[in-house]
Amino acid sequence: MAITNFEVYATRLRDERLDIKLKQTIAHELCESLEFFQPQDYSRFVAILWPVVRDILLKTPPVFVSSAPEQKLRSTILEIIQRIPHSEVFRPIVLDVVTTLLSLVTIENEENAVVCLKIIYELHRMYRQLLENVAAPFLELAAEVYRNADQMLKAMDNMDTPAHQSTPNVGLMSPSAMSPGPDVGDVSTKNLGRATTSFKVMTEIPIIVVSIIQANRRHADPFVSSILPLILHMLELSPNRTTAASYESAPPHWRSAFVDLITAQSKTLSFLAFFARGFTALLLPCQARIAQLTLQLLCACPAEATATRKEMLIATRHIVSTEIRKAFVPIADRFLDMQVLVGSGLASQCILKPFAFSMLADLMHHIRSELSPSQLSRM
Repeated sequence: MAITNFEVYATRLRDERLDIKLKQTIAHELCESLEFFQPQDYSRFVAILWPVVRDILLKTPPVFVSSAPEQKLRSTILEIIQRIPHSEVFRPIVLDVVTTLLSLVTIENEENAVVCLKIIYELHRMYRQLLENVAAPFLELAAEVYRNADQMLKAMDNMDTPAHQSTPNVGLMSPSAMSPGPDVGDVSTKNLGRATTSFKVMTEIPIIVVSIIQANRRHADPFVSSILPLILHMLELSPNRTTAASYESAPPHWRSAFVDLITAQSKTLSFLAFFARGFTALLLPCQARIAQLTLQLLCACPAEATATRKEMLIATRHIVSTEIRKAFVPIADRFLDMQVLVGSGLASQCILKPFAFSMLADLMHHIRSELSPSQLSRM
């Protein structure tokens, strides 16, 4: 691709007189052309188009309606960033990119924020040494999202209608949004939640925090001490519909939201398992609570959420490999119940038994001397 074409794209996307829909078409064309780039094209792309892309993300107001032209433009721009190979061409701008994306997460809708976080994780994994300055801001963002857990649960319990059937709320759009709302007949339209109050966004945060802590140990102890109460509280969240019967009878949109909650809790349990192995002393005062929460989450996991239950079992195995396992002695009987470990789903029962037996074997090996005769008789 000739350099003049990059400049043409940059000029057109920078033109404030162009309609948002036309800019979105241009951005989509650019995104589709990425697969034809040669390796030498990416460095020119970064030099010429990154400043334009950054300005669009920072100056185009975020909106919270899926079919709004501004949302489509922002989503396409983020896809472009995600599809660019995160190789050495990113090195000169990686700090600027991550700083920009981090600032967007605090104001974006949940769909765009999830993409931002995925890009941040990939870039941090490759350029840890260059991104030390974003460690503290990201850890503060993580704490903010966990502080909003009650607000997320309240919104879930108040959910009466599917998001795609609700009337778009103009109050959810930026006051400076330039385009009209979506057509009433657009059945694919849905309202998008704010990033900082979204279980989907929370799901993406733990793995980035782990990466940051591994690269910046000086942040570890103070952060773990401050985030631990928030993590434990988040794991305790339980919606109004808590029984299996209530879940099965709930409308599909509520079940989808509940799966988002359980998925976020499973990621958070894995988060806790990482802390349990590296910061055991900080978690020991909470060990009984941790054991009970682990059991509670396995019991609450929906039958069809096989991948989520698998992650819970792996996290539990990591937890019981530490001194925290002693807190599992009083409730060890419950872990002998296959219904608790693998659930009632056919896929779970076929796939997860090896993970369940591995976790159970580790647990019983370490606590067998502390079990009562009646507990041992059930093994």
